[in-house]
Amino acid sequence: MEQQIQDLIDSIRKEGIETAKAESAKIVEDARKEAEEIVVSAEKKRDEILAKAESEAALKKSSGEATLKQAARDLSLSVKKSIEAMYSAILRDKVAEVMKGPELYSLIMAVLSGEVSGKAVELSKADADSLRSSVSEKFAALLKEGLEVRESTSLHAGFRIIEKDGSGYVDISDEECTKLLMPYLSSSMKEILG
Repeated sequence: MEQQIQDLIDSIRKEGIETAKAESAKIVEDARKEAEEIVVSAEKKRDEILAKAESEAALKKSSGEATLKQAARDLSLSVKKSIEAMYSAILRDKVAEVMKGPELYSLIMAVLSGEVSGKAVELSKADADSLRSSVSEKFAALLKEGLEVRESTSLHAGFRIIEKDGSGYVDISDEECTKLLMPYLSSSMKEILG
């Protein structure tokens, strides 16, 4: 009986050890599977984070390139406007040079072409003073016929022939002539600016 008890104890011990080994193998296998799932999940999250970062970097690069292109375009337009303004100022000064002294009076005479009734001539203060002090015979005759000479603070050079009743005028000022001539310079400026 002792032997039977010993065999029973050995058998129970053996079954306990085998059961413990089986349970420990199952625990190890479950832990291995769980670790694999964690690794797969971590790799998936890493890939998602990398893809998002690459997408954001590409978007920032694209946005940066678009911003640079816009800045280059704005700079180009600004330079062109500055050059056009410079050309306009130079042209205005050249037109103003031509519209002084005898040339100015010849232009006024040509525009009036003898029709003085109801008209006034607007000039800058300097040109009006010069006209009054050195009036030619022909111009003096126009003044006697009723042509009025007015000073204008808005004129730099040139003149305006105005209907006294305000119904119309002809603007031959340096500014107006410059505006009329600028389109013809623009084509040559386009060639220069590319």
